[in-house]
Amino acid sequence: MEYTESILQYYKTTNKDIPTELQQGRGLVRHFNIFKRNNCMVTQPFVRRDYYKICLINGKAILYTEKGKVAINQPYISFSNPDNKFGWEPISECPGGYVCLFNEEYLSAGLRLILKKMYGLFENAVYPFILLGGEEYQTFQDYFEKIHDTYESEFEYKDEVVQNLLQLIIYEGIKVLESHSPELKKERPKNDVAKRFFELLDRQFPVDSPKNSIPMKSPADFANELRVHVNHLNHCLKLHTGQSTSQLIGQRILQEAIELLRNADWSITEIGDSLGFEYTQHFNAFIKKHTGQSPKSFRG
Repeated sequence: MEYTESILQYYKTTNKDIPTELQQGRGLVRHFNIFKRNNCMVTQPFVRRDYYKICLINGKAILYTEKGKVAINQPYISFSNPDNKFGWEPISECPGGYVCLFNEEYLSAGLRLILKKMYGLFENAVYPFILLGGEEYQTFQDYFEKIHDTYESEFEYKDEVVQNLLQLIIYEGIKVLESHSPELKKERPKNDVAKRFFELLDRQFPVDSPKNSIPMKSPADFANELRVHVNHLNHCLKLHTGQSTSQLIGQRILQEAIELLRNADWSITEIGDSLGFEYTQHFNAFIKKHTGQSPKSFRG
C-alpha cells in the first residue's frame, strides 16, 4: 500500500508541537495552522500527503513531482493537495517564507470551490506552483503576514478572517497565473449552479440551537430550492468539484457534527436531530461510517 503522510505525521517529522485538539481527535478534527519558515536545509520526502499545504518560499530549491524534477531559482508559491505527490529539497541555506496547512475538514464550501477552480488551471502543469517576481512575492507575503497575525490573535472572528484571506491568496494566485499564461483565460464552464448550491449549504451552518433542524438535507431538497433537476445539480457539482451532491452535503454535515460533539453541551440525540437524523442510531452509524469512531469518542 502506498505511504501517505498524515497531518499528525507532519507535526512529528518537523518536530512541531501537536495541537491538543488535533491529537485528541486523531487527526479527524477541523484543523488549520500557519508557520513562518525557520527550518534550514530540511528536505521533505517524495510522498503523498492527506492534507493541503500552501507554501510561500523565498529561496532556491529542487521540487520533486510525479512529472519530474524542477529546479527553482526564484521566489514561488505552491498549492499542494492530497491528489499530488511531491518532495522538496532546499538549496538556499535558510529559505524564508510561510507555510499554511489545513485538512479536508477545514474546507468551507466556498474554499473548496475556489481551490477546485485553481487546481483546474494547473491541469497540464508539472505541479501547482507559481514563480513570482518581487512585487508579486510581496503581495502574497502581506496576505500571509495578515493570516499569521490574525491566527495568533484573540479576535472572536479570526477563523472567518483567516478563511477569507486564504480565498484572497487563491484568487491572487489565479490572477498571477493568468497574467503569466494568458491562454488560461479561455472561457471555462460557468459555475452559477454550483455557487448557489454552496451558498445554500453554508447558510445552514452553524446550527445554533438543538431545537432547530437544518431544512435541506438531501440532493432533492437543494435541487428544489435551486429550481433545477437533481441530476443537473449533481452533474454541475461533479464538473466543478469532482464530488457528488450527496458527498458534499455529507461532508458538511459531518464537519458540523464533529464540531457540535466536541464543543456543544447538547445530547447526542439533540445533535443528530438538529442535523436531520430522525433516529439516533442513524446518526451514530453515519459518524462511525465516516470516521471509524462513535459519537461518544468526540465528546470532551
